[in-house]
Amino acid sequence: MRLATAEAHVLSTTALGRRPLAAPRILQPIDALRTAADRVDREVGVHPLAGVRAWLDGEPAQDGIEFRGAELAAGERIEELMGTAAALWGGSAHANAALAWKSYCYWTLAPVVLGYITARRVPVLDASNAVFRVAEEAPMFSVRQLRPRFLALPHDPCASHPDVAVVANEALLLDRLRATVFDGHLLPVLEAFLAKARVGRRTLMGSVASGIAYGVASIAQVVPEPGDVLAKTLLEAFDVSDLVDISTDEEGRLVYRRRTCCLALTIEGNRTCSTCCVRTERP
Repeated sequence: MRLATAEAHVLSTTALGRRPLAAPRILQPIDALRTAADRVDREVGVHPLAGVRAWLDGEPAQDGIEFRGAELAAGERIEELMGTAAALWGGSAHANAALAWKSYCYWTLAPVVLGYITARRVPVLDASNAVFRVAEEAPMFSVRQLRPRFLALPHDPCASHPDVAVVANEALLLDRLRATVFDGHLLPVLEAFLAKARVGRRTLMGSVASGIAYGVASIAQVVPEPGDVLAKTLLEAFDVSDLVDISTDEEGRLVYRRRTCCLALTIEGNRTCSTCCVRTERP
């Protein structure tokens, strides 16, 4: 019986002392996001994406407390999450709620902003597919997907990948982006915070706007598209463009200022963010 051609080739190359060529690596949807994050780390800094590096790099989660998005969206463990803010900053109940939400909100948005800006390939982070982690060591806050699921456009190199759902155009991509990460995740978690603490909806929505703006300001530095255009697109998709002022500096980079306060200034030490709406410049 004659051997099949491929099998014969393996035997012949082995006999000659040469190893058969390895099969080419299959392109994964997360690859483009990891490559872009590497550029952000090198050219901007590690902080903007520190909380998604373990997920991007496929590393095991470090020790810490995990909060599944589905639990929080169902109104469970909100007080426990607020307690992590109390342990860190020691603020009032409403300040702890605002700061816990700010951290949760940013790290849930960061991978979505990264994927949209750098590849128009968006990780699906609805409540059923997201885990938030609070740890004692850096990165203190992080997020990861439970299952690899992505949204992409028809021309995407990974469009045929089984973990990718293809949407027809960019307008629909933005609609699906909002439906998964906001309507299907952040909004029910926000409602759960409002039910547990006396903090204003506008204050919490302001952290959605600032989280988007901060992510864009950092990540847009490694792509050719103007940061202010990208920020406007995403802020409008989430209906929060009225909660942050955006502009560009002399080098064309995105700068922004909140129109709401995250309440960090109410904790001991009167801390304020550089983008705070009540921050006063000191001589």
